[in-house]
Amino acid sequence: MTKKLAIKTEEDAFEAIKTFLAGQPLKGDIHLEGWPKLRVRLVGDKFEASITPSVMKSFLELQNLVYKSYALAQYGTEDTRRLSKEERDELEIEVKVEEGSSIFEVDFQEVLIKFAEKVGENMTPEMTAITILGLGVLWVGKTSYTAYLNHRKDVRLSEAKTEEQRDMLTAIQEQSKQETARLEALTKLLVRQPALEQVSRQTYDARTEMLRGFATADEATVDGVTVSGDVAHELITNARRKAAEKRLDGYYRILRVDSSNPDEFRVKVRKHKGILEFEAVVEDMSLDAEKKEVLQYAEWERTVVHLSINARVLDDDIKQATILGVVRANPPE
Repeated sequence: MTKKLAIKTEEDAFEAIKTFLAGQPLKGDIHLEGWPKLRVRLVGDKFEASITPSVMKSFLELQNLVYKSYALAQYGTEDTRRLSKEERDELEIEVKVEEGSSIFEVDFQEVLIKFAEKVGENMTPEMTAITILGLGVLWVGKTSYTAYLNHRKDVRLSEAKTEEQRDMLTAIQEQSKQETARLEALTKLLVRQPALEQVSRQTYDARTEMLRGFATADEATVDGVTVSGDVAHELITNARRKAAEKRLDGYYRILRVDSSNPDEFRVKVRKHKGILEFEAVVEDMSLDAEKKEVLQYAEWERTVVHLSINARVLDDDIKQATILGVVRANPPE
């Protein structure tokens, strides 16, 4: 009979992660027993055995994080449109509201078990186990949550303009030595597992949006960590990660040309010998009429052109792309 390694707490999860990082085999198959769970307590006039639209949106962000994590593990993309209805149904979270209170609880045990069943076909048992543990501590772990709060505190302290802001932020509890050690282990795991590192970035954004909803309460306690509504508002200010400038120069095929808008010449392109597809805008000031004809011809004749493209990219998502130059060219073999 195969030995089971019971994971009942975040501490158990980190012990297993440390074993993996040390290059030692896990002593048995991972067996989740009541972990992980997210427990949220909100204090305020609106939170008496009820849920507001703002808080509901917070939990929807958490659901979307689960879907993105699965899409990354199963399909190598954060695009949740790849998920089937069956996959979405099986990975759906349940938010329970305790009767007569403002306590919300989400049990992720069954979600992670289903996650393991579905992605396990493409992973070794050990990789499946470490992925499940990593997701648990990233999604709802106290260590990663306090790390997020302290990171945002440090950023906002550097941006604070008033003494009142600084006093409010310094009241946030520092991480314990134990949490700091666990965070170091988690950081090492993210380096070893790039897919989990991508999930970590998505978790940051999800936490920001969740905290935005929780900030409507007078006080929000997440897994024992309490922040006031005022502090939450302060922490989420300018918190969303921004897209970065990136050049995407290369050889492309032109899939579609749209000149219906007199103020905008738009094309859809696909990377030559690749699967990357996106839409890009050609501003009137960027290219002359002859170059635009080259793009039109490339679509009609299904030929390849070399494009100079400036884009704004967040993770793998191209938020905006502008074609700066186009050249007829034979791509390298």
